[in-house]
Amino acid sequence: MIISNNYDILFLFYIVFCLWVINLKKANIKKKKSFKFLKRFLILILFLLSFAFTINYLYKKSYSLNNKYTLDYLVNKSYNNNNKYSFIVNSVLKLFAGIDKNNPSSLLTYGKNYSEGTKVIKEEYSTEDDYNPDEYNKITNYIKNDSESVTDPILYIYNTHQLETYSNQGLESYNMVPNVMMASSLLSEKLNKLGIKTVWEDTNMDEFIKSMGLPSNELYGASRVFISQAKEKYPSLKYFIDLHRDSVNKDISTIEIDGKNYARVLFVLGTTNRTAEENRVMMDKLSKNINLKYPALSRGIYERETEDWYEAYNQDISKNVILVELGAKDNTITEVLNTIEVLSNEINDYIRNDTE
Repeated sequence: MIISNNYDILFLFYIVFCLWVINLKKANIKKKKSFKFLKRFLILILFLLSFAFTINYLYKKSYSLNNKYTLDYLVNKSYNNNNKYSFIVNSVLKLFAGIDKNNPSSLLTYGKNYSEGTKVIKEEYSTEDDYNPDEYNKITNYIKNDSESVTDPILYIYNTHQLETYSNQGLESYNMVPNVMMASSLLSEKLNKLGIKTVWEDTNMDEFIKSMGLPSNELYGASRVFISQAKEKYPSLKYFIDLHRDSVNKDISTIEIDGKNYARVLFVLGTTNRTAEENRVMMDKLSKNINLKYPALSRGIYERETEDWYEAYNQDISKNVILVELGAKDNTITEVLNTIEVLSNEINDYIRNDTE
């Protein structure tokens, strides 16, 4: 349940009381009739509360309306603005469903919270729902690392979900399905050329957890082991990027800027880990700087609160552990490459200006 403002509660009860008193004085009705009025009034209130809670429940279940004009029409036509009880209806909807009748299209962003500057996204997050390494093994491959010669690296890139795939559009004749490991390889190559010493992880995490007899949902436990090993092997490491791809539709994951298509990025923050606010700093700066030069290329920061440590994305290991969703399942490798060009430059700038 969403309560928008404590004053709304007081104001609502004040209005109810005033209507009750005015009705008694104006009608000068008998006690019996007053109880009849009260009964009808309570039925009206119960109906409105039921309506509000129903809307609240449905939107928590992620039923959505995507057409602003249709939405405005439906909500506006649901009752008359000039009705003498319209204020009560407005107050009940705002109080118990978090919906402003005077701005019906606020339903479009129900369940989401946007802050000034970088978007802070509160929404259903399904990135990991479709990750099945056994199925992906049939259509895409692990690739080997050719950057082992890097000495004293400061950035470690890895993929907890190594075989998350992109669209193979344009690559059909090559029998190739690109995945996030390829994206990591390309991002690492770009950063090394910019002078940011970077290594990326190519060890098969799925094989690792199977050899340990662990279930597939323990992949974050596996990547935690590899992060720890990388830190031991390279004491110089300071920054860590877990690169994924999202599972949203292409109209969300893609943007056209100056005639070129880009795969949008989303930063993911596990809010329950002890370094959450420190992790947020790097994500926030990267997101803002990307959008300054390429408006809306970054979708912002998704915050996830969970009691399960492995769903906090291992970000408690360091304040500079971040998770980046680079595009989604329907993005082409060309769109991903266009974004890697931008992302590598922004990571380069951030690291070079990071004095802490």
